[in-house]
Amino acid sequence: MSSNTAVRMSEPQTPAPPDDGDEARLLARCRLGDPVAVRALYDRHARVVLANARRLGLPAEEVEDVAQEVFSAAFEALGKIQSGALTAFLFRLTSNRVNDRFRRRRVRETFARWFGQADPTAHDDGPEHLALRRDAERRVGRILARMSHKKRVVFALFELQEISGVEIAEQLQIPIDTVWTRLHHARIEFARVGRSLELFEEARTRGTER
Repeated sequence: MSSNTAVRMSEPQTPAPPDDGDEARLLARCRLGDPVAVRALYDRHARVVLANARRLGLPAEEVEDVAQEVFSAAFEALGKIQSGALTAFLFRLTSNRVNDRFRRRRVRETFARWFGQADPTAHDDGPEHLALRRDAERRVGRILARMSHKKRVVFALFELQEISGVEIAEQLQIPIDTVWTRLHHARIEFARVGRSLELFEEARTRGTER
């Protein structure tokens, strides 16, 4: 979100009164960087975004973070939102962000299973974990080196750098559906290459030795 449309993602206040105008006028004012309009838009929709995140199964402690991500993305994409489509647009953003979180959780579980509890995305400075992480990173690097370029890029951005699918689509200038297709095939290729190099078996063996 740009600085002139920044809004503190706190507990939503009482929604702005009707004289703030209809959705089209409100969006127009937000595009001009009107902080009152930005606050009004947030207050009108925040509770619904929070509730949708919970209904989609997100843990309560992650809901506010996702809401912040949703509104940040929404304010960056104001020019793409059509009048009358804001609610649906926010729901789509919420759904995508929640799905991203679940995917990342599954990836961590997969790395733990494949690599003997060594998760390259974790941040633990203990010496034992650092050794595990370096070992896992070495094996991940060997696998990535064998993957096709397009699959490797999407896999690394999404699974390792934790960049959202929407952001990857923007960075690579490809449709979002192409991101998910490449990611699906990249995961299959990652598993196939890892098994062919016997790196998963190597990790399990080292795990039992510890």
